[in-house]
Amino acid sequence: MAKDYPFPPRLLSIPQASAHSNESRSTLYAEMKKGNLKFVKMGGSTRIEFDELNRYIDAKINAAG
Repeated sequence: MAKDYPFPPRLLSIPQASAHSNESRSTLYAEMKKGNLKFVKMGGSTRIEFDELNRYIDAKINAAG
């Protein structure tokens, strides 16, 4: 993530989302395809909202516990 800002960007690229969630890119794409992770297309780029990624992570944590 950008180190120049004290807050995360609103939209994350797939590599940024992968780094933040510690999930592989292929897992993120599979979760998007299943409808478990919402995303937006901006031109040719796929983006995930920061809050949506955190919701996804929280859901995985809650399912494990």
